[in-house]
Amino acid sequence: MVSLRPLAAEELALVERWLSEPHVARWFLAGSSLERELADVRDSVLGQQRTQVLLVLEHDEPVGWCQWYRCEDDPEWAAEIGAADGDVGIDYAIGEPAAVGRGVGTELVAALVRVVRAAHPSCGIVADPEAHNAASRRVLEKNGFKLAAVTAMDSEPTDEPMAVYRLAGDSPGGPVNTKLQ
Repeated sequence: MVSLRPLAAEELALVERWLSEPHVARWFLAGSSLERELADVRDSVLGQQRTQVLLVLEHDEPVGWCQWYRCEDDPEWAAEIGAADGDVGIDYAIGEPAAVGRGVGTELVAALVRVVRAAHPSCGIVADPEAHNAASRRVLEKNGFKLAAVTAMDSEPTDEPMAVYRLAGDSPGGPVNTKLQ
């Protein structure tokens, strides 16, 4: 069972360790750096950015982190991704290698959608994993997200194409098919 709670400043060392894991670094550090990504998370946790950062727990044990933010807080990215007024963006990572490939990511995104919709009930939700990140794309699709585009984006730190997904504002989200393929 996956649960989410706000990430505390003293838990930033977990995020730093997870960002160093090869299965996370491959996607989160492409075109970026550990220091830059950790600084963004730290600024959000300390309230210097409006992004909401949450710790992901499986059976009360930390296994990753996720975040959500109003798309309007980054107008360049919002325009590139095709965000509608009121849309919310999400990012997520399973950091613990032992938690990967067991459906935790699918549960994480379902829980994150519930958190976002509790704060903004009718919002659309967008995510843009790298197009080659098949696992992340499956997680979104299992939660009802629809592929909107595959495109390179100037606002992303990598030159790799991104797969832009959207969960419509009237869609409840949640796993559509939890059977792993």
